[in-house]
Amino acid sequence: MNGINIVLKAVPSKTTMPILECILIDALSGEIKLTGNDMELGIETKVEGTILEHGKIALDAKLFSDIIR
Repeated sequence: MNGINIVLKAVPSKTTMPILECILIDALSGEIKLTGNDMELGIETKVEGTILEHGKIALDAKLFSDIIR
């Protein structure tokens, strides 16, 4: 949850580009990379995790944050 809160600081609540309202989640070997960007500020953080399958997905930041809480 701490990693998500850090990345949320770079995710705008309203934008003309809906993809900027998302968090990019990149599942790598043994870690999960979370990225948020508002075209002026970009934040990337890594958290440890068990990865069953490598991959990337962009999820709505607010929805993802609500689900995790």
